[in-house]
Amino acid sequence: MHPKTTSMIAYVGKDHPRLFERQYISHNADLFVFRNKAYNSINMKYENKGSELEIFYKSDYQNMLVISLLHFNVQIDKEIPTIYKHDNKTVAEYYVKNVQKAKRKIFI
Repeated sequence: MHPKTTSMIAYVGKDHPRLFERQYISHNADLFVFRNKAYNSINMKYENKGSELEIFYKSDYQNMLVISLLHFNVQIDKEIPTIYKHDNKTVAEYYVKNVQKAKRKIFI
């Protein structure tokens, strides 16, 4: 885990967590995988499936990117909560704490 980071990246997809780890390990954020089966990793933390929002809002993190589908390049605007879609499927969702703006949708 990164010391004093304010960002978390959560993976809720079906691909193997190692693919997620390879794609996002270079980001300055803590990596979380939300599924019921844990794998051994020093770079990722495993939590129960479906608990990503609860953990985010109880934590000290200021923003969270939830990845549903890998292999897409998601450009983040740090201030605006966003839903990223491809072929009407949600690829990722970006959450920001203490921001009252409505989520915008970006099609990639």
